[in-house]
Amino acid sequence: MYSIFLVDDEELELEMIRDYIRWEEMGIYVAGTALNGRDALEKIEVIQPDIVLTDVQMPVMNGLDMAKRVSELFDWIQFVFLTGHDEFNYVKSALNVGAVGYLLKPLDLSEIVSVIDKVKRRCEEVRMKNRSIRVTKSNIVREMMFEQNEERFRNLAASYHKLSRHTEPRTYTLTLLGLDAPHAAQPGLSLEDGMARLQTHMEEWLADKKLEADLIICREGELGIFMDAASHLSRFTWEDLLKQMQDALGFTMTAAVNEEPEELSRIQDLYRETRLMLEEMFYVGNGRVIYAKDVLRQLESRQIPPFQETAYFEDIHQLASEQAAQKLRDYFNRLVMLRIRKTEVCDFAIGLVERLLEGIHEPITESHKRAELYQSIYQCRTMIEIEAIIMDFAGHAIRTLEHRFMDKNARLVHQVRTTIDQTYHQAITINSLSDQVYLSPNYLRSIFKEKTGMTIHDYLTKIRLNKAKELLADDSLKVQDIAQRVGYESTSYFISLFLKSQGVTPNEYRKNI
Repeated sequence: MYSIFLVDDEELELEMIRDYIRWEEMGIYVAGTALNGRDALEKIEVIQPDIVLTDVQMPVMNGLDMAKRVSELFDWIQFVFLTGHDEFNYVKSALNVGAVGYLLKPLDLSEIVSVIDKVKRRCEEVRMKNRSIRVTKSNIVREMMFEQNEERFRNLAASYHKLSRHTEPRTYTLTLLGLDAPHAAQPGLSLEDGMARLQTHMEEWLADKKLEADLIICREGELGIFMDAASHLSRFTWEDLLKQMQDALGFTMTAAVNEEPEELSRIQDLYRETRLMLEEMFYVGNGRVIYAKDVLRQLESRQIPPFQETAYFEDIHQLASEQAAQKLRDYFNRLVMLRIRKTEVCDFAIGLVERLLEGIHEPITESHKRAELYQSIYQCRTMIEIEAIIMDFAGHAIRTLEHRFMDKNARLVHQVRTTIDQTYHQAITINSLSDQVYLSPNYLRSIFKEKTGMTIHDYLTKIRLNKAKELLADDSLKVQDIAQRVGYESTSYFISLFLKSQGVTPNEYRKNI
């Protein structure tokens, strides 16, 4: 549907045109009215209708002068003139200022329908042309963001200025909208579909607000809004717009709003700075608006602080879920304050999860499971998501322990395995273990094999050899030292066990690390 603005100095005539012509049946809605050219000019600058139907002869400012002024501001607005004088000079003047047609008073309905059909065809042509220009400008902006050849960059800038039809120098601002995994909110919705819906919504919003901006898909899941600094939106508007889009689309997005105006020649710096702002979501969380003041990159550090891991695992094994969760929350809050880099946070999270699973005797052994863990953590866009993954694994560990503790034999086997895990470097016998759990050696052997699928001796050997493989990475340690550190007094016996288990000697294993 197209909008029309009506101008006539005769109030009764204006009301008749507005109320008695069936505009909606022609696919038109009346956006406003005015009684003279000057009043119309002020209102049209705000409303920016598709069509203006105006009388020629009016006081204060006539229709022809008003049309010339409007056309200088908005060359896409279409004009139809009304005149009670069937004179060629008026018609010629009207057509010279770009009128699509003219109507004689008194109005004839069939003539109105014919002229409006012609105007609508012209409006559609203008829309198609403007849409093509917008697409071309957006493509140019995207190319300029990444173009390294200086001559090519200057040519692109010249093309952009030509399409923008600006005579004076302009400055621009950039906002980046990053999608926060739309498939998580709407299963089955791909990132591409989410981006398409976001772009369409943004185009409609800009059109409704009569704002011009170039929308650029800068990279996967990232929409850029490049606009004249004079038209830049207020902070309140961005906050309101983000909430409106999230409610309408059903998924969240994060906005990095760079309010610092830059010339077109500095667009690459503008994009680089705005992208750093968007990455700040890793610390502040997604689904919000980020401004330059939120970016604390000067604090960024690779030095990750120590974690109360012993106390944390004690809480896990005592099934104190809330105390363990609070320790983790406090630690992550500290990581946020220190702006610890993402790689360090991810590596810490992966190591903690692995130790959580080892603590309940479910180590990650299959390579694909390890790869899945790495991928799930490194793909997180915020520290909140990484913290949530650790929380899930901690919950799994506590539920597993709860289930085992309900089973007396499972609880006893867990106790024995924990003892072996902690004292593997000492002399361990079946008798010493059975004494700790008040069972006979034979019965302990039986329930241990039942619950774990391996003998106590095999489990002890596995733990010792796994630790030995870690120690072999240290070239300063001799094989004899390593054998003693993992509980073997006889180096030859250690080597024979290692060879049988790994298919190579300790020294051969060390060479392949």
